[in-house]
Amino acid sequence: MDYLLFIFTFASVSLLPGLCMNLAFSLSLSLGYKNVLWMMFGELFGLAIIVICCAFGSNFIFQHPNLFKIFKIFGALYLFWIAFNLIKSHTKIYEIKITKKAKISLVFQGFITSITNPKTWIFILSILPSFLRFHTSVLFLTSMILLIEFCSLNLYALGGSFFKIFMNKHLSKLNKISALCIIILAIGIMLD
Repeated sequence: MDYLLFIFTFASVSLLPGLCMNLAFSLSLSLGYKNVLWMMFGELFGLAIIVICCAFGSNFIFQHPNLFKIFKIFGALYLFWIAFNLIKSHTKIYEIKITKKAKISLVFQGFITSITNPKTWIFILSILPSFLRFHTSVLFLTSMILLIEFCSLNLYALGGSFFKIFMNKHLSKLNKISALCIIILAIGIMLD
């Protein structure tokens, strides 16, 4: 298995500003980094549940080759759709003021944000089976995904004001680079 491709794929998607990244960013601006760690714990727990559910669900898909081909095509089409939206988007990151929150509330907020994000489910379901075919341990892949996500969340949480200024200046370039990576990945999935 090409672990570098796996790491690059998940890192490029994890670094995109999505629900969890924007939540980490906005909470770090208003509550500070230490409080964001509680939200990260909940988000990573939710992500672990998603990865494990998708990994075991993909075993069912592997047993039905025609279903796997259909799922692969829809997964690739979804990745093209994400890439298209990244290319045409003009997003900005705004600072949001939040009052002090209890730690359990932050954990729950991170968990709910992660587990209810349909893009996470669709992305993991469309990408993970390609890597599981190499008989790699689900626990190992889950650990790698959680580490990548934790690093990405930390970049957003620690970035603060500097990251906000940088992202507002260069977000469209980052979106285009990420879209190109996702297009290459989608083509690879369709040709595989």
